[in-house]
Amino acid sequence: RYRLQRIYGILFEKRISKGQRLSNWEADTLSDAQKMYAALDAWACLRIFNELKYRAKVKGG
Repeated sequence: RYRLQRIYGILFEKRISKGQRLSNWEADTLSDAQKMYAALDAWACLRIFNELKYRAKVKGG
C-alpha cells in the first residue's frame, strides 16, 4: 500500500514532512503547523497528479 509521502518520494526523490499527521485535527482552532501540513498535503497531491499526467502524455497515453 502506497501513501502520499511514499509516492511523492518515488516520483520526485524528495521527502515531505508528515509530522502533524497525528496531531489533534478535531481542535476548534488548527495550529499554524497543522494548516501548513494540510496545505502541503494538497499541494503534493496536485504535484503528483500533474506529474503522472505528464508522464502518461510523454508515453503516448
